[in-house]
Amino acid sequence: MTGTGQIRCHYEVLGIERDADAATIKKAHRKLALKHHPDKNVGKDERQQQESAAEFKLIQGAYECLSDTVERKWYDEHRDMILRGGMHGADGADGESSFLYDVTPFHFSGCYDGFDDNDPDNFYTVYEECFQNIYNGEKDGFISEGNIDLNEMHNSHLSEVTFGNSKSRWEEVSAFYNSWEAFSSCLSFAWVDTYHLNDIREAPNRRIRRLMEDDNRKKRKAAKKERVEEIYALVQFVKKRDPRVRAQREQQQRDQARREAQEKKDAEERKKTKELAKQQWKRQQEIDMAEQEASDLDAGRIRLADLDSDDEYDYGGKGKGRKKKKGRRRGGKNKNGNDNHFDDDDDVNKVDASSDVDATETSAAETNGLEEEGAKEPLSGSTPISDDIETESNQLNDEEDNTLSSYSEEEEESEEEPDTWRCECCRKDFKSAAQFENHTKSKKHNEKFKQYEKKLQKEANKRAVEDLMDEIG
Repeated sequence: MTGTGQIRCHYEVLGIERDADAATIKKAHRKLALKHHPDKNVGKDERQQQESAAEFKLIQGAYECLSDTVERKWYDEHRDMILRGGMHGADGADGESSFLYDVTPFHFSGCYDGFDDNDPDNFYTVYEECFQNIYNGEKDGFISEGNIDLNEMHNSHLSEVTFGNSKSRWEEVSAFYNSWEAFSSCLSFAWVDTYHLNDIREAPNRRIRRLMEDDNRKKRKAAKKERVEEIYALVQFVKKRDPRVRAQREQQQRDQARREAQEKKDAEERKKTKELAKQQWKRQQEIDMAEQEASDLDAGRIRLADLDSDDEYDYGGKGKGRKKKKGRRRGGKNKNGNDNHFDDDDDVNKVDASSDVDATETSAAETNGLEEEGAKEPLSGSTPISDDIETESNQLNDEEDNTLSSYSEEEEESEEEPDTWRCECCRKDFKSAAQFENHTKSKKHNEKFKQYEKKLQKEANKRAVEDLMDEIG
């Protein structure tokens, strides 16, 4: 709006056609804004600076309206009414009620002069009066329809909120916009009826009368909807240009950016902590595994030492172990070239054998002496001494054979016991049964055993499928 009170079209201000696209609008705005910007007119006189500032304000307002597709659509639909200045609450040629305050001129950024609270025509003063007049029209229309109690007016809460000024708290500003964005008119819009009461009464029949009433009801509903959309568009227009809303939106964006940065930082810290804990767990597992392996190795060494000791029992496992067996066979040959069949631990047996040989030699000597005496004095009815010697020699040979067979049996038993115990799933060998038993109780073995079972099951299933395919084929 110029100093003479004339409203200029937004398209005229930017010097573009009404069907211009977004790129053309942006280009025209940039060109004119650079030309009339206050910083570009510092060297001019005061009058020219004021004209340039006013023109720059119109350029900004035109661009804000036309760059928004929703606002531009509303402006194109109401352009002629805006350029005429609107009705300002008076009864117009369109038959509108005086209760409907005309808000069309307030969709134009030239209706206010800046945002300074000291200026009488500032943004806050102009729209405070505008919204107050809208509510007064609603209240007057509600009373004119025969209502007395204003508490029954469903939008009476609009009187409790105020538009405020630049120093108003955000809670008050937010309450104002929330209330007016939910605006719903309490007027009946009876003035838009096509058929009046007399026309309905004079209807020829009930069917025609109902059709007339339905038509009036549709007209009222459409008019009420149009009014609500008009007020909602005004609220959005004002809210978009309100510096308090812009400041709050910028603050929310900064807070959101700060929260996102903090969340990102916390996520990185959690990730680092998790990775550190994972590494510590891995190192601890390696230490535990090394200790377990060392323990298993030490246990194996103890058992091997026990096997080579002179004790009768193995104390490497739980409780007493199996009794060690004597007479283990050794390889090699003796001095006479014969194979050795006994260990060095069989000294007692050797002494017994030598005693038997001495006894045999003594018996032979005695026999020789007896034979000489017998030659001189033979005994009748007695057994010859040579037969006794032969019998005794045979007994000694039988005892030696029995001893050898017993040692052979013990050797076979010792050979039946395995020298190593193997775990197939872990692919490890152990030198004692107790060591193997400790290994089977370890956590690592259980995990390998489960994997080994799965592998065997998979192979069994595969073989079953192949057998089935062979039967089918």
